Amino acid sequence: MEESERKKKGELGEKIASRYLLKKGYFIIKKNYKSSFGEIDIIAFDETTKTLLFVEVRLRSENFQVNPLETVDYKKQERIRKTALKFLSKIKFPYESIRFDVIGIIDQKGKLKIDHVEDAF
Repeated sequence: MEESERKKKGELGEKIASRYLLKKGYFIIKKNYKSSFGEIDIIAFDETTKTLLFVEVRLRSENFQVNPLETVDYKKQERIRKTALKFLSKIKFPYESIRFDVIGIIDQKGKLKIDHVEDAF
């Protein structure tokens, strides 16, 4: 897949995931937060539990061989953790806990199946 096509697909996945999180009542704090360690797709906040969410989004077509949730391997998790620590060191935001979530989106001929794993790692 071409770089520009992959970027468009990533942006679409993040847009879908953001709408999904907003519908669940979360606030979107930041999208595409980058550090020297990597990038976090979405940083959101759950006001009811005072929890910061660091969300990795994966969008795949239905003919993809692997479930999108299975593509977040240990190395990716470590990069996300280190990036989250960098983010936390720079903010002054009242939170009580943090959580790492993965949202897998499968495009089945235009019909979207969203799988949200809370506290994925």
